[in-house]
Order: sequence, then structure tokens, then C-alpha cells
Amino acid sequence: MALAAGQMGIYAKKNLILGIDPGRDKTGFAFVDFDGNLRASGIFETSKRDNFFADYKNFQDSNLIIEGSSDSLKDSEVKFIALGNGTHSKEFHNYLKNFSHDEENIIIIDEKNTTLEARALYWKLHRPSLLTRLIPEGLRVPDRVLDDLAACIIALRALKNIKI
Repeated sequence: MALAAGQMGIYAKKNLILGIDPGRDKTGFAFVDFDGNLRASGIFETSKRDNFFADYKNFQDSNLIIEGSSDSLKDSEVKFIALGNGTHSKEFHNYLKNFSHDEENIIIIDEKNTTLEARALYWKLHRPSLLTRLIPEGLRVPDRVLDDLAACIIALRALKNIKI
């Protein structure tokens, strides 16, 4: 954890992992702190990734946020990017290498079963109604796409591999 000076004195700067679930049309992202807490997540059009990565270290675009808030990212710093190895990951990895110039901070993570885990995470974050709870969890269908939560799972998997 880095220390920084602010108006109120010295405070701890939270380190983050940016999880990325790349896709052909849309890409999920999730900012997860080193304690494993989801700070903010969302989805952007893959064709607009330049816009996202132009300022991802100081991310403030609340229009893209689905879970959490951009306010939770203040006084935080992205230390690693965890990239899922599924659809379009090679192209995305090359893009990140050219963009960040710091390949050692890019971690490739196996995406297997992230969608199933993202669905389970969704139901933890959004407790189903009593009637919906009668339906087995595997048969419940969330009311939105879960690419951002799959990116969260990718970041959590990366966290297990990082020596802090």
C-alpha cells in the first residue's frame, strides 16, 4: 500500500487490480482492491477501449459503472491488469502491451467458468426476491449481462497469484 500526502495529512493509497473480460463487442471491467473488495465495475464497447484506457488510472466515468461507484476509486492506484484468456484476449493483450509499456503488470488469467461464478456473485450482490429464491440458483437468470462481474472474478483469481 502506498502512502500519499493530502490536505488532511498522510493517508494510505489503496492498490487495485483492474480485471478485464474482453469480448468482440463488449468488454467487462472491474476494479478490485487487494482485500478482494469490488470497488466499481461496468461494461464498455470494445471498439471504444481507447477512451477507457486513456484515463483508466484516474477513472471517473460514472456512466459506465454498473456495480459500485467511481467515488470508491479515489485515492486508489491500479497496480495490475488481470486479463481473461478467452475471446479476443490475444488481440487485447497486444493492445495493452503497446498501451501500458509495462507488460510485467499484465496477468493473463484462465476464464474457465467465470460466467457461472459471475452469476453466483450477482445473486450475492442482488438478493433475489422470496419467490425467485424458490428457483434453484443455477436456473435463475439475472436481468442484465454479467461481463463486469466476470471481470471481477478474473481480478479475484489474479489476486490469488500476486505476492503482496
